[in-house]
Amino acid sequence: MKELIGKVENLKSALNELEQVKNYQKMKNIVEKDNDLLEQIKVYQETNDEGVKEKIMANELFREYKKCETDINLIILEINHYLKKINDKGKCNL
Repeated sequence: MKELIGKVENLKSALNELEQVKNYQKMKNIVEKDNDLLEQIKVYQETNDEGVKEKIMANELFREYKKCETDINLIILEINHYLKKINDKGKCNL
């Protein structure tokens, strides 16, 4: 079990060193400091106003953040695909 925990910790460390993860963390920190954008997001969540949504989507900072988020999601998909392959290899075909 210690070996598995060690490997998971190594994976986490390797993921944190990826440029995509660093960019995402950087953009997340910037977005969290943009009070105007956060207020627009809050208003949209409460009202579902399409005009507010358009303003949010037009925000360059938000678009860059979403691009970074998409990059992270692609990494997650790749990892899940790889883990599924490993899991499928370990199954017995009865």
